[in-house]
Amino acid sequence: MAKKVYKGTDCKNCGMKLTGDYCHACGQRADEPRRIVIGLVQDFLVDTLAIDGKLARSIGLLLWRPARLARRYLDGRRVHYSPPFRLYLFASVFFFIAAFWMFDPGRQGASEGPPPDLSPSILIGEDALREIEARDPEAAARLRALQETTADDEQLESVQEGEASDEVSESAAAEGEVSLREMKWEDTDYNGPAQLEPHAKKMFEAAQRVAEDPRLFLAQIRENLPRVLLLAPVVYALILLLLYCYRRKFYVYDHFVIALYMHAALYAYLLLALMLSLIPVIGGWIWIAPLLWGVIQPFAVFRQAYGSNWVSVGLKGVVLSVIYLNALILIITFGLTYSLYQS
Repeated sequence: MAKKVYKGTDCKNCGMKLTGDYCHACGQRADEPRRIVIGLVQDFLVDTLAIDGKLARSIGLLLWRPARLARRYLDGRRVHYSPPFRLYLFASVFFFIAAFWMFDPGRQGASEGPPPDLSPSILIGEDALREIEARDPEAAARLRALQETTADDEQLESVQEGEASDEVSESAAAEGEVSLREMKWEDTDYNGPAQLEPHAKKMFEAAQRVAEDPRLFLAQIRENLPRVLLLAPVVYALILLLLYCYRRKFYVYDHFVIALYMHAALYAYLLLALMLSLIPVIGGWIWIAPLLWGVIQPFAVFRQAYGSNWVSVGLKGVVLSVIYLNALILIITFGLTYSLYQS
């Protein structure tokens, strides 16, 4: 079927004469907005979620050669691929949704269910024993004896547990050990700067609340960790800028584009590893394969995106990995600390 061309008609947005399927003045598509209902779904997927042919084409190259994708984008071949920041957000959002769902303690506890009661107690009422005794006196006598023996054993166990807990409490008190929930701020012997004492006290109180109920802390991690990890591409780009400060043809913009594509690939590899770990048929350690492929990519970026020789790839790859991993640990630590502070 030939593609419909709206040449000669007016654009419904700006009134310019059309020369094709899109207005050359404002860029609006020239087709009729009153379409079948499936067109609404298509608009939602394309305009809101940015799911189109560009995304599918970009994801394939992103998983295989993220540095080559960045190089093509910087070379001007942009109409076929998704922009770096959009692809980064797409990959990171889906990864965090999957990760927080998989490692949700509430979901795991609900799926496992309450532990079965393995207590050997026999709770038979006196009326039931009398009915059994009327029909079989010997069976009723055995049930009475077994129930009395079980009750004595349970009472002995509870006494032993109580004595053990008392001994532990007495030994902890004798050694000067107090649990975090029972400690007071005055017992911490804070020796830091006076202006930081209110914040340290708040952290101490938050730690006590987390020890009592960690759910609020986990909720703060879900909210803060994706935000602070936005600093990771910035740090990555700055490291690339330092490593290639002598190459005048690479601009700051180029380094940020490469950093965004590389981190989009990192989230995609992690998401793929999580998905593979959920498939029982595959089993084994196959989920490690995308992670191992992701370890190679920081070295490939120097070869594919910057055109460096193999000696430079090895040296710069090691420097990049060491600096970036330390910076990433600091970023994650900051996110966890800030989440604890807000708890």
